[in-house]
Amino acid sequence: MAIPTGWQQPIGVAGPAPGVAFASHGARLGAYILDAIILCAVVTAIVVLSTLPIVGSILGRVGDQPNYWSDSSTWAQLGAGIGLVIVGGIVASLVGLVYFPWFWARGGQTPGMRVAGIRVVRDRDGGPIGSGAAILRLVGFWISGAVLYLGYVWALIDERRRGWHDLLAGTCVISTR
Repeated sequence: MAIPTGWQQPIGVAGPAPGVAFASHGARLGAYILDAIILCAVVTAIVVLSTLPIVGSILGRVGDQPNYWSDSSTWAQLGAGIGLVIVGGIVASLVGLVYFPWFWARGGQTPGMRVAGIRVVRDRDGGPIGSGAAILRLVGFWISGAVLYLGYVWALIDERRRGWHDLLAGTCVISTR
């Protein structure tokens, strides 16, 4: 009986299906930047629209009444305005929280990824990811950034260009072009 004398090189890492390529680092970064711009614009619009009524109400009445702050209707409007600002903040937070997983679970592409020509898929078979994997991927995004952004840098090292968020969710990003 022969005893193995050394460690053997493992078989090469399998690539995506023939005719499919992993997304480039530049395409992934560009898609993320575009998504961040879109998300910031939407959240800013929600916050501004929820704040405008209270600011307009206060500015519109301050010049009209010398005893503005002693008027009971002022406090009622102020309370309603603050409520609207709180609701706007909650809606803006939910939009920020749901943006990425919602798009990933429905077609595998955010608007930025669509422009960049890339898609997130299951790593094991290239199929679409579900809601659970999309949420796990979002949690992985937070972890990737929390540890000195090493989770994102990992995509530069990994042969399949996967960051920690991809490893955690079992996903990879492919080119659609």
